[in-house]
Amino acid sequence: MKNYSVLMIDLKNSRSYSIQDRNNLQNSILNSIKILNKAFKNSIKKEVEFSAGDEIQGLFTSPHSAYLYYRLFSIIIFPIEIHSGIGYGTWDIVMDNESSTAQDGTVYHNARKAIDEAKKSLEYSVLFYSSNQNDLIVNSLINSCNLLAFKQSKYQNNLMLLTEILYPIVYDNTILETEALKELLEFIQFEKKENLILDTNFSIEPAQIEKESFYITEGKKRGLSTQFSKLLGVSRQSVEKAIKTGNIYDLRNLTIAILKAMDNTQGESL
Repeated sequence: MKNYSVLMIDLKNSRSYSIQDRNNLQNSILNSIKILNKAFKNSIKKEVEFSAGDEIQGLFTSPHSAYLYYRLFSIIIFPIEIHSGIGYGTWDIVMDNESSTAQDGTVYHNARKAIDEAKKSLEYSVLFYSSNQNDLIVNSLINSCNLLAFKQSKYQNNLMLLTEILYPIVYDNTILETEALKELLEFIQFEKKENLILDTNFSIEPAQIEKESFYITEGKKRGLSTQFSKLLGVSRQSVEKAIKTGNIYDLRNLTIAILKAMDNTQGESL
């Protein structure tokens, strides 16, 4: 039987927000998942949507696509904190004309276990669960990636999102609608004089990931600091420093490592 992945997301401390802030946040999240659902439509079986309260969930064709969706979502809503769970398993009860919340199966149980464990953990904000031993490696890599990402400033996070729009990471069976990614430009707001060119007539070049390499370098994009300096009207040196101190290339390389580690989710059971 074919396996799928479920992504579940829950906002941390959502009840601490005022009603107005909570409404504004939910509207922003609705807008972001609407765009991401379009971008990932070829890798989604049941669209990501609010399921109950502040929880969000969706059903994906693979763990790679579920993680890449989660990753972009977390970059968009930065610095808002979330708990997340990604499950991998069988989709046993299929309700064709219903949303993700009406479906059931091992994949849903695994995602629920993952997010429940993340909520109890002091170290992990997101967990992946497929019930085999490779989950330990995947979760260690994901946690390392998140720890680096949350150390970024808002400016560095904006550069990160811009990098993911221009040079998105795709993997194996994840197919992105790249034109939809351009709509994510609305979430990039620089505090100083830098303003993005609103013209969306630019090409998107997905990162090409080598299958057989024993080390990872594909997360780095040559000439990126020069491209950003021209786009934003700032010095190349300042952009290059922000890319380096924001660990943007390291985060992209770690992401590729996570995707490669997910290839081994059919290994020995826990």
